[in-house]
Amino acid sequence: MRKRWLFSVCLAASVAAMAGCQRSTTGGTKARKLYWVQGLKGHPVHQLTQIAFAEGCRKLGYDWEMVGTDSFDIRGTITLGEQALASGEMAGMVIWTGSPAFDGFIEKVGKAGIPVILPHFPPRGALSPGVTGHIGCDAHEYARQAALEIGKAIGGKGAVAVTQGSFNTLENTVAEVFIKTMKDNFPNVKVLDAQEEGFNPSQAIDRCTSILIANPDLSAGFSTTGGGPTAWAGAQRRANRKIVAVGMDYTRANLDLVKSGEVYAVVGQPLWEESYGSAELLDRVLRGEKIPEWTKLPAPFITKDKLAPYYALLEKVEASLRK
Repeated sequence: MRKRWLFSVCLAASVAAMAGCQRSTTGGTKARKLYWVQGLKGHPVHQLTQIAFAEGCRKLGYDWEMVGTDSFDIRGTITLGEQALASGEMAGMVIWTGSPAFDGFIEKVGKAGIPVILPHFPPRGALSPGVTGHIGCDAHEYARQAALEIGKAIGGKGAVAVTQGSFNTLENTVAEVFIKTMKDNFPNVKVLDAQEEGFNPSQAIDRCTSILIANPDLSAGFSTTGGGPTAWAGAQRRANRKIVAVGMDYTRANLDLVKSGEVYAVVGQPLWEESYGSAELLDRVLRGEKIPEWTKLPAPFITKDKLAPYYALLEKVEASLRK
């Protein structure tokens, strides 16, 4: 636990240090700056995305700045984004949205002539006003795959719980597709209504534990958020029961839980790829290139036998922290 805590602290320190760096171009003028806008900025999953974006900016020769609140505060994050827009230093912006509440702000940035990339959250249809492009995986695809994999793992029997970090557009979609796929393909499985586990680790464990205790026939738990593996692993320890637990994201803590067998698998949302790729897409736009409306990336189902490439990626992230 101490190693995981130290890693999280190092991530936060690195992000803060990189955000404060200012490089100059020839002649002493400031390089163009790209902004990463994201609430709940200290979450380990979000820190990984920030480091990936920072690495992309560094490789492409841009300054970058992190803008966001410590809590899940959409209004506060938008306010900070508006202040960044008013600074006049912005060449491009990446916004971690997950809610239509960002739409007005995105349109405002677009009208100012600033390209906007939205990572992680799939488009809701045609490009919304102000959006230059999306990058990320298809939530429908990985939700369907997770349902089929879990259904096979439990032999098509028992009950399955679904938990979300919050009720937002992406996680709602994942939960809905997962539940429908499970019911269509495994009619003997009872699928519980989705419940909110939240983003506080101890409270999330409490919620998952209560679900586990209240449902003695529970054979699996599926979480649509990156804290889900820790929550369901903790719940199994407290209740002294073993189920097939699956959650999101290849953080080191989550990979370790898969390696130990406490969690069956994680969905490899392409956190590094979509964040680094956001910098690349902004660079292409600023150089006058046309980009796709949606750059679609895979999100593999990562079981114990598929961990090695993701540990290697995390070694790359940690190596960048030591520079």
